[in-house]
Amino acid sequence: MRRQVNGTVFFNRINSHDYFSGRNSKIVKEVEQMTDTDILSGNMEEWKNYYLNKYSICPIVIYENNVEESLEKIKIRKNINTFNISPFINNYYEEDGVLITFVIPYEGEPDLFYVQPNTCILSNFFAQNFVSPNGKNCGSFTLEFEYTNRELEAQKDKVKEFVQTEFENEYSYYKKMISYINTEVTAYNNNLPIKIMQLLEQRKNKANSFAAISAALQIPLKINRNAPNTTPIHLEKKMMCQPPVKPKIAPSMPEYYISDFDYNNINNIIFSCGTTMEKTARTYYANEEEELRDHLLAALNTHYVSATGETFRKIGKTDIHIEFENKAAFIGECKIWHGEQLFQSAIQQVINYSTWRDLKVSVIIFNKANKSFSTILATINDWVVKNVKNYERRDANFWNCKYYIEKENKEMHLSILAFDIYVDKNKFNDVRYQQK
Repeated sequence: MRRQVNGTVFFNRINSHDYFSGRNSKIVKEVEQMTDTDILSGNMEEWKNYYLNKYSICPIVIYENNVEESLEKIKIRKNINTFNISPFINNYYEEDGVLITFVIPYEGEPDLFYVQPNTCILSNFFAQNFVSPNGKNCGSFTLEFEYTNRELEAQKDKVKEFVQTEFENEYSYYKKMISYINTEVTAYNNNLPIKIMQLLEQRKNKANSFAAISAALQIPLKINRNAPNTTPIHLEKKMMCQPPVKPKIAPSMPEYYISDFDYNNINNIIFSCGTTMEKTARTYYANEEEELRDHLLAALNTHYVSATGETFRKIGKTDIHIEFENKAAFIGECKIWHGEQLFQSAIQQVINYSTWRDLKVSVIIFNKANKSFSTILATINDWVVKNVKNYERRDANFWNCKYYIEKENKEMHLSILAFDIYVDKNKFNDVRYQQK
C-alpha cells in the first residue's frame, strides 16, 4: 500500500488561473520598464525572442523508462483496535516488512507541480522526496509503498506483478494531473508570442512619441556607447529552460554568427542521434551518405525552429547548413569512412567554406565497412593532434577543435564526430545488401 508519511504535497498551492495571470503581469511590468534606447535601438524580433525565452514555461516531461526502483527492510506499525487510551501502553505492534521506493525523473518547470489545473482529480497527491532540476541533472519525485512480509507472501509467485500494478495504478493519477497542467501550459505558450509583440509595439509607440517631440525641439537623444560589434543569429530552442539573454543593440554593419552554446547543443544533438544509430545499426547500415544526413537533419529540426520552418537545410548531397544573408553560419558534412585521405578531403571541404569571421563546422563520419572501429578513431585522433591548434576529446569518438587558417589569420570551430554502424552482413540475410 502507499506509504502515508510527510512529504511534498502536489497540485494544491495555487490555481492555474492565478499562476498564469501572475506571469502575464510580470511581462507587462518588465516591458513597461524598458528604456527608450532599448526599444528603439534593439531589434523587435530579438526582444520578442528574449521575452519568449524568459517567460515561456517548460512543460513537465516524465522519463518513464528511467524510473529507479529500490527495496529495503523496515518495521511496519499496525494499530491495535482497543479503547485503551493509557499513555503507558502502546496501541500498536510492529511487523517485518519492506519499503519499495520508485524514483521518477523529470524535466520542466518544477513550480508546475504546485499548480492546480482547471481539470483535476479530487485526491491527495504527494511525494516523499521532490528534487528540482539542477544544471544538467534531471529533477525527480519519489513514491513509496510499504508491505508486510505477510502481505507479499500471500501473493506467492505474483509478488512482482502485484507491486508493479499497485505502483502503476497510483502513478497513473499523477500522469493525468501532469497532462492536465501541461495542456494549459501549451495554451499559455502558444498565446505568448502575440501578447509579447503587442506589448512591445505599445512600448515602442510610446518611445516614438517622445522621440518625435525631442526631435521637434532639437533635443538629441543619448545613444548607448556600449553598442556591440557583432550580432548573434538567434536560434529559438524548443521548450528548453535556459536563462534568457537580453538582445544587444544592433551595429550598423553586423557580422552574424551562432553562439557557442547553440553550436555545442547542435553537436550534442548529433552525438545523441548518432549514438542511437550505433545501437540500432541494422536499421542504418544500408543507408548512403545522403540518407544518413537526412536522419541527422530530421533530429536537428525537431530541436530548433525558424520562420521558414527549417533552421537546418540541406545544401548538396551531404551538407547540413544554417544560412543567414546567403552565407553559411554552420556547416555539417556527413561522410562514410573510406580511408584517411578522403577524411582529410572532407575536412578541407568544410574549411573552404570559411567565408565568415566566426564559422562553426562539424564533420560527421560513419563507419560501415571496417570491423576495427578503434583503428579509425586512432587515425582521426592522430590527424587532430598533428593539425589543430588545440582540442578537447569529449568522448572516444567526439573531438572539439580550434583550427587555425594561416593564410586568413583566423580560427574556426571544428567538431569531428565518428559513429560505428558496421554490421557483419554475413551473419544474416538482408535484401538491402543483396540489391547493392
